[in-house]
Amino acid sequence: MTDTVTYEETNGPSRVRRPSRPEGWEWICLAAALVAYFSFCLLIVYQGAPLGHDEALYATRAREFLNGQPQSSWFSGNRAPGLSLLLTLAWVGNGTEPYLRLVVAGTGALLICITWLMGRLMLGRLVALFAAWGTALTPILLVAATQVWPDVPGAAASMAGLYFYALGLTKSRFRWWLVVAVVFFLGAATVIRFGAPIPSAIGLIGLTLWKWPREPERRLRVAVVALAGILVVGVILFTSVVTGGQIPGRTISVGSSTNPALEGFADYWALRSRLAAGAAAVGLVGVVIALVGSIFDRDLWRRIRWPFSIAVATFVVMAAVVHGEARYLSPVYPWFWLVAGAGLVAAVTRLPKGTTIPVASVLALGLVLVTPSLSDDAQLFNEGYTTIKTAARSLDTGELCGVFTSYTPQVEWYSGCEAQVIDRNRLVVDSPNLPQGRHYLFLVEQGKRQPDGELLNEYLNETTREPREFGPPGRRLRYVEIWELEK
Repeated sequence: MTDTVTYEETNGPSRVRRPSRPEGWEWICLAAALVAYFSFCLLIVYQGAPLGHDEALYATRAREFLNGQPQSSWFSGNRAPGLSLLLTLAWVGNGTEPYLRLVVAGTGALLICITWLMGRLMLGRLVALFAAWGTALTPILLVAATQVWPDVPGAAASMAGLYFYALGLTKSRFRWWLVVAVVFFLGAATVIRFGAPIPSAIGLIGLTLWKWPREPERRLRVAVVALAGILVVGVILFTSVVTGGQIPGRTISVGSSTNPALEGFADYWALRSRLAAGAAAVGLVGVVIALVGSIFDRDLWRRIRWPFSIAVATFVVMAAVVHGEARYLSPVYPWFWLVAGAGLVAAVTRLPKGTTIPVASVLALGLVLVTPSLSDDAQLFNEGYTTIKTAARSLDTGELCGVFTSYTPQVEWYSGCEAQVIDRNRLVVDSPNLPQGRHYLFLVEQGKRQPDGELLNEYLNETTREPREFGPPGRRLRYVEIWELEK
């Protein structure tokens, strides 16, 4: 059963299906999933790890928006501005790292709720709750939702647009507010992350095939709504103000011409132990149960085939065009969990009478207990940048200053100085992009893209005195030297 009821529209004989209204126990289960999710988010966020490179980049751009400053030269055009615009909400607090990360965590809650709604629409109430809990407790998603990254916000907006599109497909005609919602959320997803059109387009195709209308008039309406969403995405991608003048193909793939084709598959294979950790491992079992069960139960396959197809197609296309990082799979996990939920419900409901609720509760409790250790990965929370943070903050004296460094976003974020990428090919100790005041050379032990050898000596010859040195408190951290450049 799919927990749906049929009804007949008063304006015609078409019979369509809609989900029944959520009952009280459903709201309680969903609220419990959100409480568990936010508990882990708060635990992770208030560890106080410094911002990583991309995090500081988006945070600094948000501060520029608030201050009316021009975009830094190192904020490349293949990065969408939407996350930084969203992050301005953090200044309702004080704009520090915890507030920035909690803004992103809020979008993770939206992703959980939309996954639940999509599950109710496509697969039923129990499956939807399993999917919501799985999404809330998947370590990879918790990590991505507690970092200043665009992946979870983009996935949440994209999934919201797809949900309203799917809801419209279950009705005899698209209401005007559904059309607005589809266009708005698909557009928002694109402005937040230029790679969002990939999962959005695949979702639109899969959902259209899921509920392809029989009547020609309804088909035309569906096509118009889908094309409206695609048109908005296209306008955004071709708008140089948003994309920084990047060509759309490069903007969407957010890749590099130096990356080998299909590199993402190898990356994800290397990440397999992290991608299937904790709740995701249970979800993988659920997917296997669903697929095996569908061999013997054609109705089960009919129900899961489109969520499963969307999940697989999204993963394959993204891995083919973008190098693989765990956070890039944020749009895949909700569909993965819809299939997993169907398998887990099929297994749990076949248990002896009276044991279904206890077993489901024990499973949820077990996932809650193992999630903290799996999501608290020191490598992902940037402790290695602690010395960089400390050193950069030492430059925050309230005076105008400029810094040459290869860690531009972090140094500018923590110091308040204007940061300029240090040239590692030739000696450059002046720049019109740097303000009047003191200028510094910010070097990190074994740092990326820094000059070395004779060129490094030439840079040091332009400094005025011995450097300020900052030693790491832990073995994973690196030393930092700050040299003041001659006027």
